[in-house]
Amino acid sequence: MSKAASEPLTNALKEVVDLLVESRIRIDAMEQILVKTNPVVYELYLGAIENLQAQKTTDVNRVRMQPVESKCGS
Repeated sequence: MSKAASEPLTNALKEVVDLLVESRIRIDAMEQILVKTNPVVYELYLGAIENLQAQKTTDVNRVRMQPVESKCGS
């Protein structure tokens, strides 16, 4: 890939990273507000995040195993 062709991709990746960083900063700020205003709701929020992370792990493992299962079945 030429340098000129890779520049749009590089710029797009930089924009995505910038957006992710900005989102993380906002989420951290909202978490701090939630901790100070309602600790009970914050604990529920943390529980929901843990459940989503466990679900994501399960989904990723299931997707990763699909090609292996289909190749073994052939």
